Amino acid sequence: MSVAVRAPDQVLAHAVELRRVRRTVVDPDGRRRLGSVIRELRATVGVGVPKRRAATLLGVSVQALERWVRSGALPVVRKSGSSRELIDAEALLVVAEEVAQLREQGVQRGALAEALRTLRAEGRLPRKLQPNQSAAELRHEYLHTTPADRLRAAAELSELAGALAGRAKAGR
Repeated sequence: MSVAVRAPDQVLAHAVELRRVRRTVVDPDGRRRLGSVIRELRATVGVGVPKRRAATLLGVSVQALERWVRSGALPVVRKSGSSRELIDAEALLVVAEEVAQLREQGVQRGALAEALRTLRAEGRLPRKLQPNQSAAELRHEYLHTTPADRLRAAAELSELAGALAGRAKAGR
């Protein structure tokens, strides 16, 4: 990546590059090992990334990133007890990986828009389910999603509920 990065941002940049390398690894054992390294790096990032760091990673201005957040294209999270919005770390890594691939293919202008469009069309953009959303927020989300999007979200919830139930049962 050609963007000059500071030490905390290097963790994000390394995680993105490892995710890209993982796509090319054919060996299942190698993919599994890379996956565990990526998960460890991801854990050091936390649940969210400050907007300035996210913008640097994506190669866009903070104002451009804000527009994507306001449009609902990039999910945000808040740490408990804080009103400060952070870009969801998992979604950021997925988007940054796609942006890096597009830039490698020669796309310079509009790489973020194209990445978000592609990820949304393929259903690969992680969404954060937020408890206690207002009726207006829920209505807006309903009106701006397709039945396939809603079905995918329901399937994700079902899978998560099954995983939680399995962990709870194993913990007894």
